[in-house]
Amino acid sequence: MKFVDVYKESVLLNNYILRMFILYMKKILFVILDGAGDGLRKGTSLEVAHKPILNEYTKLGFAGLLENTSGKHPDSGTSIFQLLGYPLVDYPGRGYLDAMGIGLLPKPHTLYMRANFATVKKEVKEVARGQFKPVYIVTDRRAGRDETGLKEIANDISEINIEGFNVKFYKSLAHRGILTISNYNVSKDITGTDAGQVENDLSEITAIKGDTNSHKTAAILNKWLDQVAKLLEEHLVNKNRKIPANYILLRGPSFYNIEKTFKEKHGLVGAIIAKSPVVRGIGKHFEMDVIDVVGATGTMQTDLKAKTLAALEALRDHDFVVLHILAPDIAGHDMVVRTKAGIIEKIDNEVFGRIKEYVDFDKTILCVTSDHITSVFSGNHEGGKFPFMIYTNGIESNNLDGYYEMVCKKGPMIDISEWMELIMKYR
Repeated sequence: MKFVDVYKESVLLNNYILRMFILYMKKILFVILDGAGDGLRKGTSLEVAHKPILNEYTKLGFAGLLENTSGKHPDSGTSIFQLLGYPLVDYPGRGYLDAMGIGLLPKPHTLYMRANFATVKKEVKEVARGQFKPVYIVTDRRAGRDETGLKEIANDISEINIEGFNVKFYKSLAHRGILTISNYNVSKDITGTDAGQVENDLSEITAIKGDTNSHKTAAILNKWLDQVAKLLEEHLVNKNRKIPANYILLRGPSFYNIEKTFKEKHGLVGAIIAKSPVVRGIGKHFEMDVIDVVGATGTMQTDLKAKTLAALEALRDHDFVVLHILAPDIAGHDMVVRTKAGIIEKIDNEVFGRIKEYVDFDKTILCVTSDHITSVFSGNHEGGKFPFMIYTNGIESNNLDGYYEMVCKKGPMIDISEWMELIMKYR
């Protein structure tokens, strides 16, 4: 046999072995319970909730705590970016990811920022002897979470040109929005206006660096904010709202940057089921399939059945499927343990109940964790530790009897940056 024939036969054999190896490897269903953890204490929502199915898989599987130390108040963008195996140094920014999540396309020379409709009160304060200045004080960062009239307001501020800078505003999910500002000289080296707290005086946007572009970008956005605040103060919608949406908070300035796709990095064909703009944006950024689901709302009323069935269907032709559920995070912000526990109970029944009924665990790995803590006791995102669980047939269990903080702390503690590496070992 000629050398070239031997070589061809060897290549064909190696390709066949590789295909068989890939087919043999298990698929991964990754359920993210956004903000489900409440911190290492007794009486958390996960402890209070009656969730027999999730507890069962925890006991049969491998469980412990995941630690997220990416800031005092980590958000879903940085957290899920790391959960999918990407280092924070490559994080493009929440504004850009949210923009991709609502369907915008990346553009050159464009800055993306997250926005909130908010409620402020206007006061006049003395800034120096005899000198008075109007200031805005935040009374509600989310304008009461009331969407009444927000589409109309968004339409009226959808595009404003200021000194050659094109500023556009898009309504996103609920009280959220996206602002883009386009100009060849636009800079991301600026601050935002959202301090994450109420009863704070709003600061102007300022340049982080001393260059002309940063100062100009900050000045343009401050002019836009002043112009929009005057419009919203007199807007007809706000005459009819219980809580006015009379200001726009801005944060997370960011540009597009290039990453390895999910398939290039991990060798997996990935899909994401989510309504949250930032999670959808992460999926698009990594060229994963982002699947729309009728009835998915990104609220506590989202259709869990429809989302779960969509995730199970996606497992047919994807190696790695993310099912993201935002509801625990929303309930955590509302600071009612029973409400958050009730959401977890509903997820146990409608999500994990269907997973138990339909998933073949000889071929599938179930992974469950949060992205960060959304403490029902403080109402805030917090850094810290929260439970994780991995289950598949044949896994060596570490016999932790329940999916909640005080039990899972008996297992190993894994940094969030090591999560993807851990679950890949079980394939």
